[in-house]
Amino acid sequence: MNKEAKFIIVLLVFVLCICCLPRPDAAYGGEENWRLGMQAYTFNRFTFYEAVDKTAALGLRYIEAYPGQRLSKEKPDIRTNHNMPSQEKKEMLQKLREAGVKLVNYGVVGLPNNETECRKVFNFAREMGIETIVSEPPEDAFDIIEKLCKEYKIKVAIHNHPKPSRYWNPDTVLKVCKGRSELIGACADTGHWFRSGLNPVESLKKLKGHIVSLHFKDLDGGHDVIWGTGKCRARAMLAELDRQNFKGVFSIEYEHNWLNSMPEIAGCVSYFERTAAELGQTDWQWIFNGKDLTGWDGDPRLWSVKDGAIRGQTTKEKPTRGNTFIVWRGGKLKDFILKIKFRIQNGNSGIQYRSKEVDKWVISGYQAEVCNSQPQVGFLYHEKGRGRLVNVGDIMVIDKNGKKNVIGKVSDVEALKKAGYYKMKDWNEYTIIAQGNHLKHYLNGYPTMELIDNDRVTDPTDPRDRNGAAREGVLALQIHAGPPMVVEFKDIRKRDLKPKFGDAVVLFNGKNLDDWVVKGDKKKSQWIVGTAAISPRNPKLLIAKASGSDMINLAGDHGSSLDLYSNAKFEFGDCRIELEVMVPKGSNSGIYVMGEYEIQVLDSWERVKMGRGDMGGIYGAAAPAVNACKRPGEWQKYVIEFQAPKFDASGRKTENAKFLKVELNGQVLHENLEMPGPTGGALTGREAPTGPLMFQGNHGPVAFRNIIVKPLAR
Repeated sequence: MNKEAKFIIVLLVFVLCICCLPRPDAAYGGEENWRLGMQAYTFNRFTFYEAVDKTAALGLRYIEAYPGQRLSKEKPDIRTNHNMPSQEKKEMLQKLREAGVKLVNYGVVGLPNNETECRKVFNFAREMGIETIVSEPPEDAFDIIEKLCKEYKIKVAIHNHPKPSRYWNPDTVLKVCKGRSELIGACADTGHWFRSGLNPVESLKKLKGHIVSLHFKDLDGGHDVIWGTGKCRARAMLAELDRQNFKGVFSIEYEHNWLNSMPEIAGCVSYFERTAAELGQTDWQWIFNGKDLTGWDGDPRLWSVKDGAIRGQTTKEKPTRGNTFIVWRGGKLKDFILKIKFRIQNGNSGIQYRSKEVDKWVISGYQAEVCNSQPQVGFLYHEKGRGRLVNVGDIMVIDKNGKKNVIGKVSDVEALKKAGYYKMKDWNEYTIIAQGNHLKHYLNGYPTMELIDNDRVTDPTDPRDRNGAAREGVLALQIHAGPPMVVEFKDIRKRDLKPKFGDAVVLFNGKNLDDWVVKGDKKKSQWIVGTAAISPRNPKLLIAKASGSDMINLAGDHGSSLDLYSNAKFEFGDCRIELEVMVPKGSNSGIYVMGEYEIQVLDSWERVKMGRGDMGGIYGAAAPAVNACKRPGEWQKYVIEFQAPKFDASGRKTENAKFLKVELNGQVLHENLEMPGPTGGALTGREAPTGPLMFQGNHGPVAFRNIIVKPLAR
């Protein structure tokens, strides 16, 4: 088996569980101007479901479907198209939801001069949440198409196949767009322009203001190559789109090496992300140029650049007597997201952050573990300080006295290993998020640990002050003392986070309910602490294992338990709330921010059209924008940013409460939703500047864990 085939197998194993995990930075950035996705035709030798899995494995969140691809191995006779049976369309949406991938475009599909046939395509697009239909319609169909674009509020992008197809020349596209709605534009296929003998950059210039989406390609002669290595002038094309202030979707349509294209596509993704950052399209800063060690400082005997990666190597002839590091000299890290790929052949290494240099190339501080041992890789260590901190799978709080308390789980260790969260001796990617006292590690998209570090903050200027928390410090990469070893790092980029949130406060200690109050007679409460799971006898019920750190309501039916809210020491106004929830089949609960404003918790897994009472709805006020619900029994993550109502000195309300943003499983459900008053079932029905967090417990079984609140900075 060749190396590329092995890579594919590992990736396919990897995606089996990634759909069940939160996106590492979904809640820390807004919608991008440039969205990079996959044209499923890239994987036309595979099923659509396999194409979705491969898209997710590449870290992409968007896909463009084409008509005719086999839906799945289980249903090989069903093809993805607008005439699919309703059940398969529903299953297709569920697959996309599980993978965290959004279907944004559909094409190339026919749009004839026949309103009935065109409506079938538009109805499919509306049902599937598609933004743009990609087509090569006959010129006499555009009156119908324009009418339907306005009615459905869906765009149509005119695609160009190579010469002599109808729209191979941009002039023809401009002709049919002239005088038409802005909902009609171009799907620019840069590779097909090159095949037609056209200059892709000049073609983009011609279509300025009319480009809706792209099938982006770079070719070397007749076939696709990694972007930036071909003859289509990929950087110049991206620079032109930046000049045009283009906002939209780039679909990767890689038509070469059909069965083993994943490594090449990964190269395209890296090129796009780096170039987009250089053009100012993102706020990511690439801090290694891939060519030399400019900006980095380490022992030159041991550190070099090879094949676009920082390489650390010791040999018998060139050993290191102690752990040694290469330090990024571009500044200190405070609140940030860091992404970095690594590959280690043998030995032990680490990624230091918010650390301090105690001697030349000697570092103390937080370390994300790099090794070929599972489940060690992914844990948090404190080099030359407090030692081992957080094991893989755990969420920990360190209190002001330095005492460590595991309060819950972010992942099941055995499930991580089974899913292949780490690729042995191959490239892996860390995502490290640090904001205030809250640290998170993700490895290849899988959450491996969280820490709320309330230990005393050490003096960043004192190299001897090491046993405590850190809020800023250097970034460094490690070579561990011991036998000869090789470790490599590449694609290193960071995003600085604004101090939007205060320190994280944990509302549930994972041990007992001492900080929570039952609304009503305590004897009726069925809230306990344990490990939540679906009952093997009845999928509509939860059971609790003997030990665990989940907050579980074992209610059997409506009215058999009570609501539960945080006590007086845990009341908040403007805040960000992070928590995970589990609901069994058909169950119903709610999250009441400040005890008064309910976000619905409901098993909405099989719903296509969402209402205000479905999962993620603001009860009685607004339906969620999308169905982001997972299967019953899976942990689901909410991130809620909330602005409390404001009052003047006399107690008169001057500003309504507002849900600034509500996300479920990485998808935005609501933004800037104003609340004129409390929703039904509220704790008091009266608005106030602060309030507790309340969970509805009188409607059905539900479980919560990892409940963290951060006050919003003003």
